[in-house]
Amino acid sequence: MIVEGVVRVPGSSANLGPGFDVLALAIGMYLEVRATPSKNFRVTANGEGSELRSDANHMGSVIAKKVLGHDHVHLDIRSEIPLARGLGSSAAFSVAVATALGAKDPLSLAVGLEGHPENAAASYAGGLVAAGCIDGDPIFERLEVDSRIRLVLVVPRIRLSTEEARKTLAPLVPREDAVFNLQRAVLLSHALADITRLQQGLFDDRLHQLQRSQLFPQAISIIDVLIHSGAIGATWSGAGPTMIGFSSSSDAESVVACTRKHLDRLEIDAQVLSVGVDHRGVEKVLDS
Repeated sequence: MIVEGVVRVPGSSANLGPGFDVLALAIGMYLEVRATPSKNFRVTANGEGSELRSDANHMGSVIAKKVLGHDHVHLDIRSEIPLARGLGSSAAFSVAVATALGAKDPLSLAVGLEGHPENAAASYAGGLVAAGCIDGDPIFERLEVDSRIRLVLVVPRIRLSTEEARKTLAPLVPREDAVFNLQRAVLLSHALADITRLQQGLFDDRLHQLQRSQLFPQAISIIDVLIHSGAIGATWSGAGPTMIGFSSSSDAESVVACTRKHLDRLEIDAQVLSVGVDHRGVEKVLDS
């Protein structure tokens, strides 16, 4: 049954460096969906992604057919989450639409379609999550995040699809590289509960970031800029090209301003903004 009102879902930043395909953090950038009955499938979109065509191949139509058995719905969508930037736009959309259409298990439906349990779980539950699938079913655990943490996002104008980024990854990795990432992923998942325990070394990775840098060579420079500008740690957000810096709330605006100056000097075209961690996940909100 279609849910009355507006459903709001946060975007997400996955991997956080070493937590490849496991860790994700819900971020304060939102996608809202209102679903109403219609004679045929229609989409009204504002904000990010408004240029996408609303035909039978639209993900909203696919989700509607799975949930309702038909796609006779009108989806009114408003999104702040840039597409193909490593900020979980696809997972947020899937969770939001599945919820708005009354799916019994929006998370499982979203993971089945989108394929990334960590992004979907962060958008669904909010906060920091560790997620995966066991016997084909998504499972996640929420982890503590220090309320003093604020995020600085560097969002380049270019797009980078997850599919293309994954093509750069090796099918097998050395055991020492796997251990390197496991150590840091577990330590990072606990250190995020106390900002004083964070350090750049916890965001190091050997499985995906260097490989993906061939698609976006400026990534290394942007991470260096974030650290030089005062971020405690910085890393890729998902498959990129967005880079994410971790700062204290008191220092975030200074990090943003300094980062902008350095990027201008390097002639890197990107938006720099500060956002909080979302702790609510999917929710019904008052009409905006």
